[in-house]
Amino acid sequence: MTTHLIGQLLEVKPIEMEDRKTGKVKYSTDLTIMFDGIDEKGYRKVSVETVNVDEEYYDDLKGKIGKTIAIAYIAKVDQWGVKFYPDRSMPVLELEKNPLDYTKFQRKEAPKKASQHRR
Repeated sequence: MTTHLIGQLLEVKPIEMEDRKTGKVKYSTDLTIMFDGIDEKGYRKVSVETVNVDEEYYDDLKGKIGKTIAIAYIAKVDQWGVKFYPDRSMPVLELEKNPLDYTKFQRKEAPKKASQHRR
């Protein structure tokens, strides 16, 4: 199954890690992506995810900070659960606007409480 992570790209960070067993240096990229939505009552709900992707993403995305992007992911199920991997066969999309824009929804008003003062 292919799915997309959609949100505003906040940071693109190159990562360098040394494998302790082999001493070989591995390179990757951390992406910090923000999703801005609302909950079922209309209150703002912001979540930020940091995802680790291949080093090739760094050059592709370093100029897209602040933009809304969509990254394709493949979901694979194994004996340890569901894992998601970036799908390099599909391009990272830069979107003109957030397709998940919740600003048109209004917050539901809280029910008015009856006065508890009795005379």
